[in-house]
Amino acid sequence: MRQEKTYGLALIGSSLVLLVMSVTHPSHLPPTREALEQVGLVAAIAHSLAILGVWLALWGLAGLSRFLGFERPLVVGALIAYALPAAGITVAAALDGFVVPQLALQALDADDATRSTLHWLIGLCVLAASSLTRIYLLLGAVAIAMWSWVIRTRAGSRGLPVLGALVALAAVGTTFGGPAYISVHVLLLLVLIQSSWMVWAGLLMIRRANKDDSAV
Repeated sequence: MRQEKTYGLALIGSSLVLLVMSVTHPSHLPPTREALEQVGLVAAIAHSLAILGVWLALWGLAGLSRFLGFERPLVVGALIAYALPAAGITVAAALDGFVVPQLALQALDADDATRSTLHWLIGLCVLAASSLTRIYLLLGAVAIAMWSWVIRTRAGSRGLPVLGALVALAAVGTTFGGPAYISVHVLLLLVLIQSSWMVWAGLLMIRRANKDDSAV
């Protein structure tokens, strides 16, 4: 059962990486070149962590799906629901973490017309990244709700499905309410809730693997 331990550790690792990403994520673009260059470096690191964290989460959740059984339609549907926006969040991280800071730097030396166009492009990139993040959080919550239902019947856990329902409600509320742009504070809150579910699911697999190993 070492495979379940590996998948469980991947889920826990992804949660830690995504939490670090949320804490280090820049909240604004400063007006000076020196400050922009520093923020650009921090943004590149934070969004690289976002890509790494989502990859680890997808790896661990694929293991969770294997653990719960691919013969169950809800498990397959949950994995697909998470995998589709996981690709989109990579695009969002690239736009927000690498493209936007470079456009902001170019705008400092541009003429008025070019600067206006660059600022429009920055707004478009930020809006696109925010929209992709909303889709990721929403479909990720749907996937978590589906996995949680199967866990309730397959693994006998009651607390994890309840937490999964809270994750789904928080994601739905954020997607269909609030401003068009997701703030750093809202992102941190959602990552905290989602990460707590992933850590719990990872520990569930690790405990089950340890139990099976001790029975051998």
